[in-house]
Amino acid sequence: MTDANHPILSVQNLSFFFEQDNHILKDLSFSIAKGSFTLITGPNGSGKSLLLRCLKGLLQPKTGSIHILDEDLTHKAKQRMQAIGLVFQDAETQIVGQTVEKDIRFGMENLGLPKEVQENRLEEVLALLDLHKQRNQRPRTLSGGEKRRLAIAGLLVMDPRLLVLDEPFANLDYRSVVSVLSTLLRLQKAGHTIILVSHEVDKTLAHADHVLLLDDGHLVQSGTAVDVYPHLASHGIYLPSSAGIEELSWLKR
Repeated sequence: MTDANHPILSVQNLSFFFEQDNHILKDLSFSIAKGSFTLITGPNGSGKSLLLRCLKGLLQPKTGSIHILDEDLTHKAKQRMQAIGLVFQDAETQIVGQTVEKDIRFGMENLGLPKEVQENRLEEVLALLDLHKQRNQRPRTLSGGEKRRLAIAGLLVMDPRLLVLDEPFANLDYRSVVSVLSTLLRLQKAGHTIILVSHEVDKTLAHADHVLLLDDGHLVQSGTAVDVYPHLASHGIYLPSSAGIEELSWLKR
């Protein structure tokens, strides 16, 4: 359930550039409600992935502020790294364990969490992400969708405030897309806040509580799926012919 009155993430006037006269992100302001499913979309080169890296703490914004649960973390990249779990487009690069279970344990062991806490979190994410049968399997033998779910599991046990995914459906077949999307909706139902970056709105728009549309580094639209839907095509976002919002989900095919 979302709570619009208590945003978990607030961004104000965020800008980023590598060169002073070439701003890539331009004065972005938005907030994310706790427990929401937010879709960030836009054409290639619009700044979506760069925005995620600024939020996560991998890059430092040049201007603006980032608050998480009302705490100003703009200049506290380490705290942002802990608060935001980011699944990269190539999720396989985040998998380091020799088995599914060992990979999920990796981060918890590095943090030195008590064994009892590790066991409880391990069993919870194995059940939540439907990975029980694969717990002793080598990650390289998993399907693309299972690898994405494993990357998510490895982050969830670290207890992040937000779960952020960059193009999570890239190079996945239909069955794997359905598996990952179902997992994300299940996580939201369990109370997690999800931010998903994707230009493939035909897979997800029907489920989004909130949509941010970027183009050329600007936030050009922000609102519900109904608010943003009429503007997608004019900003280079593919929509199936005559599709209504209710049809824009791969879970309904």
